[in-house]
Amino acid sequence: MQLDYPIECIHDNLALTKNHEAVAFYRLASFSTSVVDGEAREGIKRTIEQTIRKLFENRYFELSLVPRDYLLRERMEAMKATLYPPFQAAGEEALDEVTHRLTQEMEIPYQYEWVIAVFLSKAGESLQSFKRYFVNQVNHKAEQTMALLGRQVRLKSEWWEDFLAQENSVYQALQGLKPYRLNERQLFYHQRLQFLPYISHSYEAVLANRAVSNVTDTMIYPNQLGELKFVSEYGTSFLTILPIGKSNGLLDNNFIAEKIQSFNFPVGLKIKAHFPELGGALGYKTRLNQAFVRSKNIVSEAKRSGNVVYDRIVTGRQGLVRLAKDIEAKEPILEYGLFLLVVAKNQAQLRLRVQAVLNAFETAQIEVSRARFDQPYLFQSLLYGNKLSPTTRFWLHTSNSGGFAQCLPFTTHQSGSKSGFYLGRIDNNYGRWDNLQTALEASRFLVQYTPMLANKEDISEKVTKNLLTLITGETGSGKTVLALLIFVQSLLTTIKSLYVDPKHTLRKQFLNVANDPKWASKNPLLAKAIREINFVSLDAKKQENGGVLDPIVFLEPEDAQEVAKNMLLYLGGKEWTMEQRTAISRSVKATIERRKTGEVVGMKQVLEHLQKSANPQIKLAGEALFEMLDGSLLTLAFSDGRAKGIDFNQHATVLEVADLELPDEDALELNEDEKNSVALMMVLSTFCQRFGERDSKEETIEFFDEVWVLLKSKEGQKVIKSMRRVGRSESNKLVLITQSVNDVELLDDTTGAGERFTFYERGEEDKILEVLKLECSDFNREWLRNMNAGQCVYSDIFGHRHRISIDVPKNWLTLFSPESSTIQSQLEQASQER
Repeated sequence: MQLDYPIECIHDNLALTKNHEAVAFYRLASFSTSVVDGEAREGIKRTIEQTIRKLFENRYFELSLVPRDYLLRERMEAMKATLYPPFQAAGEEALDEVTHRLTQEMEIPYQYEWVIAVFLSKAGESLQSFKRYFVNQVNHKAEQTMALLGRQVRLKSEWWEDFLAQENSVYQALQGLKPYRLNERQLFYHQRLQFLPYISHSYEAVLANRAVSNVTDTMIYPNQLGELKFVSEYGTSFLTILPIGKSNGLLDNNFIAEKIQSFNFPVGLKIKAHFPELGGALGYKTRLNQAFVRSKNIVSEAKRSGNVVYDRIVTGRQGLVRLAKDIEAKEPILEYGLFLLVVAKNQAQLRLRVQAVLNAFETAQIEVSRARFDQPYLFQSLLYGNKLSPTTRFWLHTSNSGGFAQCLPFTTHQSGSKSGFYLGRIDNNYGRWDNLQTALEASRFLVQYTPMLANKEDISEKVTKNLLTLITGETGSGKTVLALLIFVQSLLTTIKSLYVDPKHTLRKQFLNVANDPKWASKNPLLAKAIREINFVSLDAKKQENGGVLDPIVFLEPEDAQEVAKNMLLYLGGKEWTMEQRTAISRSVKATIERRKTGEVVGMKQVLEHLQKSANPQIKLAGEALFEMLDGSLLTLAFSDGRAKGIDFNQHATVLEVADLELPDEDALELNEDEKNSVALMMVLSTFCQRFGERDSKEETIEFFDEVWVLLKSKEGQKVIKSMRRVGRSESNKLVLITQSVNDVELLDDTTGAGERFTFYERGEEDKILEVLKLECSDFNREWLRNMNAGQCVYSDIFGHRHRISIDVPKNWLTLFSPESSTIQSQLEQASQER
């Protein structure tokens, strides 16, 4: 198939056509829309309408919704630079598994990107005299004549300078859509993508030689079934172009761009548009008057003959009236064609996909033409740099910019970051799926996650720097699995991690699986990484846990002195005399001085120092404290300096705090266990705070599971609040996991969370919608109820709010939920299958 490629050369984001017209190319940030956020949709439509109006001076523009290669392999390869060296092999294995699994399922993982190309006029051309306009037209005709003779007018060496002023004007006009000027590499790549539809390739390989002649380096073979076969050095694919015809209803809320992106296979969209001339013999007013006459004659003839006036005639006349009013009000009128590009690996797959598209648009009462015999001409007409042609005018739509905005161009579905570990997929469906796996298979919108991104500078479109993450949801919803997924992903990177586990289950759960011969033989690298986690238990019943929280052992001298002194003084309370308080303080100082000189000492040496005093009152204080230790939680904080416990230098620590019995916030009197627990919280609070702030250049992340256990007490609230302050000033992320969105209200903090993963919580639909800043409507409540286990609403640092499905690798799921498959559940599944 012979093609006449319209673009002659490029410079930065400018392309010059063979007609010596310049076109400016921009990638648009894309508004991320949600099925339940109607208010945001209306705001987006207003922004689109206002922006399109500003392009009136330029007359011609084109839009492309490009399902471009997600470049998953390149992204996962880039992530390998962030891995923790001792776990490098395990991290690479996990990243390669994601690449293999998603490529096997999707063939080519892809993402949608909007590109707009606007035709430019030379600097000051719109202000030139009629004489100058006439000269330009003569020059244009001369160039056409030369082309017919096989000659070409030599280009000015710096041709782009004539268009810079107009390009800057267009760039400013597009600011509402957050435009990004393409560079030459990106502009070449987007041109080349037109000839590599659904063909897997390497980004760098495509850019190896950026000569314009290489853009079309693909063989294209049309057939009589309305299919184009593309053969390139990277592979083979098939494409069909489906023009969108008339809608059987009004333009309001047709959301064509959203419909296109709802398929679980890539469908592109091309829009060629221009603002027609209104005056003149062939102007739009003349054509509109002719249309009115035809409409009037049809209605009159129908009435005279007694026939029915069909709805489409009535609707069409209403549209003509609206257009006439718009023209009278000097509202810019837009003519445009919309063309779907369906691609596949082979013909059988293409035919299935084409039929799925035709069925979906038929259900939406939007006409889609098969255009079997027009495929070569349509492909030629839709190339970048070509304007609306006679071939594409068969499927022309007319409206004002408000009607054009109803298609919801410049929108897509985005969630999470553009780098990081794979977390799951966006679920655009309103209803409920049969199961989580079905939801995953129905979506192609991948979600990646970078925990520390909120604190990074120069991240475009970011709306917060808040590092607090909230994961909420009822038991069994999947919140803990998500938290553990992020924890293990962080474990494999250079981020230092701490997981506070009040349920006292994580050590047993992780080590049982990691030490299982069958699982470990299949996952040796991950099993080794799991065994390297520093598990610290606050189970005072086990002798080996004695002294794990000894402040003199693991804290710096200044912190150790303050914490040890405050803890001992708190235990005696008002019963200590001034003499005893002074002696306790001096004993702590003396013991820490011994530690500085290299002696192996701990909190027990503080008590021994008091007990050896010749002063009866001081000796009594030492005896009293020693008695408090016997069989109590306090043994966790007292050692002779040889205990192995909490260590700031450990890459990952799991801290089990199940035996802490914290008093309620309004408790007036404390029993012995509650008092001892409060004393231990002083140590824990300092450890957690120093964990996050010891080195501002070192990234740290702290997970607090079942955080309501801590938040019910004043001491627990102090810990969380102190951690929040650390997160704002240091590279420390705080992740709070709890059963209810109401739990975190106890923090009394107006700054809110940087991001939320909100799983379903029965009876709290309105509260969930409130914290997500969505309308509390029956429609939205039902949307929440339709979530499956393993799905949540993710509100990210970019302000996107989407329902997402968490995708955990099978071998990791065994680690997180080892009892997920029991004999009873297997019998139930077998019965359902029968």
